[in-house]
Amino acid sequence: MQKLLVWDENRETVLLAISEVVYCETVEEKTFVYARECVFQTALSLAELEDHWGDLGLFRAGKSSVVNLQEIRKLKNCGSGRIEAILSTGERMIISRHYAPMLREKLGM
Repeated sequence: MQKLLVWDENRETVLLAISEVVYCETVEEKTFVYARECVFQTALSLAELEDHWGDLGLFRAGKSSVVNLQEIRKLKNCGSGRIEAILSTGERMIISRHYAPMLREKLGM
């Protein structure tokens, strides 16, 4: 299934297409899914998101974040092996030095 079961702030259930996901992060043991206009929550962990939809572009960026590779617009080396990704929404995300080599490989850099 290429849809992700999430809910909004009103606890209304939404089936979100993976292509609509910009990035996901875990805060205080809750997983938030950020789309262009809205923030949702899901019961899945980041590892589960990566396992289920990694082939569709969800990539582990750090211990507490997953990014949709389709939403990355620019990359910038930050030193210490880290990469700064500028997303389609203008938000910036740091790809940790642990995951940076995998990102470079995935993007053919």
